[in-house]
Amino acid sequence: MIRLFIRVLFTGLLWLSALTESIAGPLLTGVVEDVRAQTIEMPSLPGAWQRRIEWMATEGTEVGVGDLVVRLDPGDLISREEQSRTELEKQRLSATRRINEAKLELLDAERELARSESAVRMARLDAVIPESTIPRLDYERYQLTLETAEKTRIRAQANLLNKQAELTDVEKETRLEVLKAESDYERVSNALKATEIRAEKPGFIIYGENRFTGKKIFPGETLYTGFEVASIASREDLQLRFWVHEADFLSVREGERIRIIADAQGSKPFDAIVSWTSSQAAEKQDWSGSGYFEAYARPVSGIPDEVMPGMSVMGEIISEEPAP
Repeated sequence: MIRLFIRVLFTGLLWLSALTESIAGPLLTGVVEDVRAQTIEMPSLPGAWQRRIEWMATEGTEVGVGDLVVRLDPGDLISREEQSRTELEKQRLSATRRINEAKLELLDAERELARSESAVRMARLDAVIPESTIPRLDYERYQLTLETAEKTRIRAQANLLNKQAELTDVEKETRLEVLKAESDYERVSNALKATEIRAEKPGFIIYGENRFTGKKIFPGETLYTGFEVASIASREDLQLRFWVHEADFLSVREGERIRIIADAQGSKPFDAIVSWTSSQAAEKQDWSGSGYFEAYARPVSGIPDEVMPGMSVMGEIISEEPAP
């Protein structure tokens, strides 16, 4: 009986020793990321500092450049765009009317100057008649008429200069008013267009993660400006991001080698090297109340073809011996 107990104990110790040797380090949960992925953030739009996601393309969908991937609730932007467009048209019509009125006044001033100059010429014809050849009363009347015509011409010239200056001022004022209305309309119009976010690169859409709750973001949520809503990733430049439990953080250092297996069925293991670790832990409410550090790793010699961006992976710290 004692021999049997010793044999069982010895066998258990051998099994535990083999298990310890096979597990070289803590297991890490992670995800495959594209370093050059297009990051889609909640834009800063007029009228609200947070906005609701109305629709998103299904996660994992392959999209091309220009495809619609996220649509946000426009709120009052539609009515504001219509109002600003109406205000722009009003400003343009008002500018045209005021400029035309100023041009008509300038035209009248030019005509008045032409009439006054003609009157001066006619008055001079009478005023040059020698005093000795006509009655004195007629002579004095001709001189007075010339003097009056010249004063009228001077006033007409001054009025013309004023009307020219007024036209210049009206053109400048209305140009500024129209530019301001155009700027307001463009700002609201661009904000309305920004509620429809399109892909800027081909790849797969991956939903973002709420940094407060650690949970995936889905359509229907209302998020603050700057929140990462989603990303579009491809296989061009992949890295791996891991979450390290605070109890295992000291076991994960830069330069450590990690053996990785993806969730994909039949996926082959591959190795990566830890390239960066965070200095502060954050909670992930959907996991536990513990803190988790972040760590990034770069593949040693590529990633299997079946492993795609957004795919979950499991990593294990191994010795510095290269993978077989």
